[in-house]
Amino acid sequence: MKVFMIGGTGLLGSEAVRELIARGHEVTALALPPVPKGATLPPEMKIEFGNYLEMSDDEIRAHLRGCDAFVFAAGVDERVEGPAPIYDLYKKFNIDPIKRLLPLAKECSVKHVAICGSYFAYFAKKHPEMQLTRWHPYIRSRIDQENAAMDVAGPGFDVAVLELPYIFGTQPGRKPVWVFLVESICGMKGATMWTRGGTAMVTVRQVGQAIAGAVERNRGGHCYPIGWWNMTWEQMLRIVHLPWLTRRPMSSR
Repeated sequence: MKVFMIGGTGLLGSEAVRELIARGHEVTALALPPVPKGATLPPEMKIEFGNYLEMSDDEIRAHLRGCDAFVFAAGVDERVEGPAPIYDLYKKFNIDPIKRLLPLAKECSVKHVAICGSYFAYFAKKHPEMQLTRWHPYIRSRIDQENAAMDVAGPGFDVAVLELPYIFGTQPGRKPVWVFLVESICGMKGATMWTRGGTAMVTVRQVGQAIAGAVERNRGGHCYPIGWWNMTWEQMLRIVHLPWLTRRPMSSR
């Protein structure tokens, strides 16, 4: 298949490109310059630099025509700061692009779409009694992103949203995603406390495999929670080299 990807030079996108090419697919990626210094990108990938948010619909159509699949590996997560109301920022980068790009892809006869989403959406649906979308703008934005994607899916236009959890992996030239967590904990004075329980985790390679699998195998409109390991918070925090953490987790609330 011919695949068009937005975000092909990032941590997740570049790994998906590597997996897709290994499976025999042809990939063209649109990304913001520059390529991260030291990043090892598949030489077979065709890279075009530009900001899709600033492109006209006709320019986007030119990238989509002749492609069998489209991967959206861009957007922002909850670590990004912005002015209030923060939901507007999430809407601009996570929801509005889906509402715009997917109809264009469908118009250009693209058959398969994969979108990198968040496992927060999975938990919001699994535990409606917690009203997570009411209290968390980011979680609400991810649910709204999924709804926007599913609204366009239909016969002959397969759309998969991957609900991605914590991801282990690094990319030369970019700050690891774990840095914000380490800096936050190191800034705490005295003992560090965390809740009981834990979280799901995957490696960046597994994310690449999940994206490629969604492109190849998904039929219809579906949201897939992705996970491999379930770790307690203590296990996870010790992996990121914080051996001095207290061994006394506080009670969950």
